[in-house]
Amino acid sequence: MPTLAAVLDLIRARGSVSRVELAEATGLTAATMTHAVRKLIGLRLVHEVGTVPSQGTPRRLLGIRTDSCYMVGIQFDAYTGTGVVVDVAGTVLAQRELPAPGMRSPADAIADIAETVRLLLQDAAVPRERVLGIGLATYGPQDREAGILLTPQPTPEWQGHPLARTLSEATGLPVSIENDATAAGIGIQTLSDSASSFAVVYMSGGIGAGIILDGHPYRGVTSNGLELGHISVNALGAPCDCGNRGCLDRVAGPTAIVEQALADPELADRIERAADPLTAFLSIGRAALHGDRAATELIATSTQRLAVATVTLVNLFDIGRVILAGRAFTDIGPVYRDALQTVLDEAIFMRHVHTVQVELAPDVTQAAAVGAATVILRNLLESPDTT
Repeated sequence: MPTLAAVLDLIRARGSVSRVELAEATGLTAATMTHAVRKLIGLRLVHEVGTVPSQGTPRRLLGIRTDSCYMVGIQFDAYTGTGVVVDVAGTVLAQRELPAPGMRSPADAIADIAETVRLLLQDAAVPRERVLGIGLATYGPQDREAGILLTPQPTPEWQGHPLARTLSEATGLPVSIENDATAAGIGIQTLSDSASSFAVVYMSGGIGAGIILDGHPYRGVTSNGLELGHISVNALGAPCDCGNRGCLDRVAGPTAIVEQALADPELADRIERAADPLTAFLSIGRAALHGDRAATELIATSTQRLAVATVTLVNLFDIGRVILAGRAFTDIGPVYRDALQTVLDEAIFMRHVHTVQVELAPDVTQAAAVGAATVILRNLLESPDTT
């Protein structure tokens, strides 16, 4: 049965809609939909915005009450960080870049995140009492309930650190964590009228994936449901730290591409020397866009190997849309989109039955942060006390 979050998503996507239309779209009975709408109105998330003629009594239209509450979303990995404040409609009211954690301790990085949250709320000028909380989109695997990372990224200190609790103490706001690729999928749902089922290929510091099935994120046991970066694309390839060989991230991710670029003395002189591989990778992408042959070949290698893994992803879940998100797709995203589209058109198992559309997220850099913010509202709507 669709959750309150799913009903709210429908109202958000349609702008204004009647209870009858909501019941038809979800398959719920009129009585069940009336009950769900009553709860959303009681939470001040939805209100009546007008009527439309119908046989008998005019139908009352529902719309989002955008000023009812606000959420903060933070996306971070070792090389990048983005923060947003959004309202119930998913509108971004404030956005800031934040210092990437790098190899710093959790305490130092959390202090920076807390300061960014303070500045974001100041920028957005929203009543603090209406701020539901902070969503953090970052590495998996995770223990979402405990608010901790189960991985030694970006350094061993982060594994098991009480991330949600310490940030909550620093800001005075509730904090929830989410896998960055899954958060990007939730953000894409919020930022656009997306299909109820689609996959996200997420590339920032590394390569990950998320999937939304019938409007719901699939998380797996440890919020790491689709570890696309550790699908083997070469069974005889170099060993990976995960224990597998020829993993996608080790041959097609930003770090791998930068390592290959630096091994070419001529190309190394033409790309930006950067402290982190993501910045250097973006430089390679820009060089490719400007016609640099060696850079173009490296990006082509990355796109082809990513396409091979994405074919596996599509064949496993039989979905009709793949959406690219993450800072690594800045500038060079259309090249990856077109390359993946070409391979999927030729290679997916169900190509004679249906097409698979490859798209870029409405904002590749913000999708995960917006999704992290939206998770806070979803947690409220999906809690037993609310439903």
